[in-house]
Amino acid sequence: MSNRLAIIGYGTVGSGVYEALIEKQAKVEGLVGNFSIPVIVVKDPDVPRKVSSSTIVTTDFTEIFKQKVDTAVEATPDAETAYPIVKELLENGITVITANKELVAKYGEELLYTAALKNCRFYFEAAVAGGIPILTSVRHALKTNTIEKVEGIVNGTSNFILTKMRDEGTAFNEALKQAQEFGYAEAVPDKDIDGWDAWYKTTILSHWLYGKPPEWQEEKPKGIRDIDVRDLHLADVFGGRVKHVASLEGTKAAVEPRLILADHALYGVEGVNNGVHVQGSISGSLLFQGAGAGKFPTASAVIEDIVNHWTNTAEAEPPQLEEEVKPKEAETFPYWFITGSGLENLPNRVTDIEIVEGREGTIIEAAKSEAVKFGEAVYPVSGTLKKILVAAG
Repeated sequence: MSNRLAIIGYGTVGSGVYEALIEKQAKVEGLVGNFSIPVIVVKDPDVPRKVSSSTIVTTDFTEIFKQKVDTAVEATPDAETAYPIVKELLENGITVITANKELVAKYGEELLYTAALKNCRFYFEAAVAGGIPILTSVRHALKTNTIEKVEGIVNGTSNFILTKMRDEGTAFNEALKQAQEFGYAEAVPDKDIDGWDAWYKTTILSHWLYGKPPEWQEEKPKGIRDIDVRDLHLADVFGGRVKHVASLEGTKAAVEPRLILADHALYGVEGVNNGVHVQGSISGSLLFQGAGAGKFPTASAVIEDIVNHWTNTAEAEPPQLEEEVKPKEAETFPYWFITGSGLENLPNRVTDIEIVEGREGTIIEAAKSEAVKFGEAVYPVSGTLKKILVAAG
């Protein structure tokens, strides 16, 4: 049987999928049998594209149905564009693979339900961590584990900016500009730097792992826009790095900057890389690390979904109900990294006060409700404090 694929959108992801499939055609066909890409749907038909003469490039979405494709890759830029397209494809029994995290976070439950009704599938491995196969891995390789905790650096743009600021002393705006020049950040980067990209991905993970939406600890994510570069240098004095982290403990969720100490799994995840730390009830601590975005890493995850579907080896749909997983401790973060000025009178200090370029920093032990009252910036601490604890007098 010949497998017939449509690609909708031909930007970074869509073109990456096409180019990789053509380059690896022999290997893919060795796995799935013959396949073809009879149609690519685009917004602007006049942009030059290097596509086989056997592939129709069109603005006419209905060409997908005329070409009788069985599978489609959705590679449009946002949820509003993608939703009606994906909905119609699924209602017509066409399986859809996407990397669109906003689409999955906002409409995933509905689209999975539609796919089930129409006896097709809706896949989204690439929507969480680009080329890192985190969804497949936790479902396939950790079947007997209860996933107790997931912590992830899942936005390469924010990670690149924080690494640049810390290592080179670059101001936030300049680091953002460089991220845009390198193609790591969009022209309008708000979803990345304000934390919404990580928020969407955390939502997907919660549904995938537990069959439930996250229980958010705050009404919106905390991004990196207001982080003072001196905080990054103070973090180094305390043996850590400020990282932008998405987390799930059971369905208890947060997206925020944290002080990650050197013994924590995410400490070494640098630059544009993503890393996802998983705590399994049997496996213990596992780190999945790699390129979280980019043309071919993302295309890789999309193509793996395609191949798994065509070979009937894909994992089952996310569960509708999973055993409840609660954090082991009522207070997840007993320690807080506080920066600003006038910190000498803070209660419950567990470290001395350090000063970098006139900005003070210290670590206190407190409940969150108390910690957030102190300092100009407050970061929860992840990792072991044993090496830096002192008798603060």
